[in-house]
Amino acid sequence: MRKKQEDLIRYKDGNLYCEPADIWIDPIKPVKRALITHAHFDHFTFGCEEYISTKETAKIIKERTGNKIKIKTFDYGEEFKINGIKISFHPSGHILGSSQIRFIFAEEKWLISGDFKLQQDETCKQFEIVKTDYLISECTFGLPIFKWDDSNKIANDISKWITNSPEKTSLLFCYSLGKAQRLLNEISKTNFKGKIYSHGSIYKLNNCYKELGIDIKDTIKIENKKMIDELKGNLILLPPSLGKGTYLKNFSNIQTAFASGWMSIRALRKRSGFDKGFVISDHADWDGILEAIKKSEAKNVFFHHGDSEALRKYLVEKELINVLLLGK
Repeated sequence: MRKKQEDLIRYKDGNLYCEPADIWIDPIKPVKRALITHAHFDHFTFGCEEYISTKETAKIIKERTGNKIKIKTFDYGEEFKINGIKISFHPSGHILGSSQIRFIFAEEKWLISGDFKLQQDETCKQFEIVKTDYLISECTFGLPIFKWDDSNKIANDISKWITNSPEKTSLLFCYSLGKAQRLLNEISKTNFKGKIYSHGSIYKLNNCYKELGIDIKDTIKIENKKMIDELKGNLILLPPSLGKGTYLKNFSNIQTAFASGWMSIRALRKRSGFDKGFVISDHADWDGILEAIKKSEAKNVFFHHGDSEALRKYLVEKELINVLLLGK
């Protein structure tokens, strides 16, 4: 039996846990049964007995980890029950396959936002407004300073950055899953006419997206021994892990950039070591978080993943919404 309303979902051992269903959400350690919001590795852990996700998330996880993982899949909006709790996945707009997760117990509705964004992104399903009583929202960029420009503007800025330095090889560092595919889609709409190369980890996921029906611009898989002259004036997409160390010694006369929402912070941009920072994120900005909360019609909000103090103060004082702490 639940002790109080707020206990349908709570923290346990640092994880989100629904006790009546005996199920964990994006656990950080192996558990019996796990709901996975999306395929980024900071939301997935090896060793669980059973995983449950959308079909797209399952496909991507298997592509990244191998096919021996037991994953049960459901379509968006398809309701299933565990111990009498109704559960369903709904698009979060973060990356391909990413989900909000709704729980219904009796007449009470809970929603876990997962990572989400409201901006248009043709490489994944658009964020869906889901009405709820209780909302557990991410708040990665939960400060008023975070406000995103349209992604087509950022893509045009990237295009100009490359074409204005035709004698250089342009290296753009971005997350291999989600960000790289979104950038490719946006850059393909600009006037950039050069070649685009991608690291093997990105190239592999591009093909996975294509298999899932997403139209991704073709890239050339980068090889370390490519002729330097062939790369000049063109773009190479690389994962952030290669931004430091010996990998860059494979190239000469380069310019580097990092694509991330964190590049909006000048101090971080200067310390990053990259020549340029492009501000584009697959998380909601301040306005996006507030819009998602208001449209959910939740009167009780919990925050998860990020800085929530400014959001808490705004919602309590301006919107008369309760901002609570999850029980443990």
